[in-house]
Amino acid sequence: MELIRNKLLPFKTVTLDDLDKVKLMNRSDSKFCMHIAQLPHILEALYAEYSILKINGEIIFHYDNTYFDTPDNKMFISHQNGKRNRFKIRVRNYIESNLNFLEIKFKNNKGRTIKERVVKQEFVPEFTANEQIFIENACPYDGHVLEPKINSFFKRFTLVNSQFTERVTIDIVPGFRNPEKEITLSNLVIVEVKQNKSSDPALIIKVLQANKISSNGFSKYCIGRSLLEDDIKKNNFKPLLLKIRKYYFN
Repeated sequence: MELIRNKLLPFKTVTLDDLDKVKLMNRSDSKFCMHIAQLPHILEALYAEYSILKINGEIIFHYDNTYFDTPDNKMFISHQNGKRNRFKIRVRNYIESNLNFLEIKFKNNKGRTIKERVVKQEFVPEFTANEQIFIENACPYDGHVLEPKINSFFKRFTLVNSQFTERVTIDIVPGFRNPEKEITLSNLVIVEVKQNKSSDPALIIKVLQANKISSNGFSKYCIGRSLLEDDIKKNNFKPLLLKIRKYYFN
């Protein structure tokens, strides 16, 4: 971790106010997975064109999430079956700032990700009356029947390009837990590149591809449940799960 932190120090910094220029609540996403040993070299190639988010002197932040689904796992099954127009519902805690949000992500049939969120007063796996209304208005699911399914946690730093048209989140040491089990993938790095348009590839995508790191889908909700639960359907995730078990476990 100290090596990664040292590799982040040469980046110019931006503030949360700067990052507001590139919220990208309606965007195209590209995700990449790599071994943490590859990350220092990738970062060195980005110093000239990217800046890093810095808040109160910190550049690496802790996130905690609780994902929800219906009792019969409709959202998980939609993703497993490769359906478009699918949703994810989570509560997120930004640990350092102690801010909580209820977030709904919608992936449409054009591959765009649209996110809506509201502030949540407490990081608890239940919804207030106003939050129930928000869920009802934002998606086809009834908040009264949603159940907490899995908790995910990770460390993240955020990069933004000099034109403020791309935001890159880099998650390290991701982990997953449910009431029966907990798994941490200490060697896995998840890179997500967020752009208004995908027609002009981001510099970081070119750098990753030059290092033979290819794009692949990665849902923390679905992969976490697939790793933790033996009896859940996960056929479409098996190639990625095999790769994770081979390269990213301790």
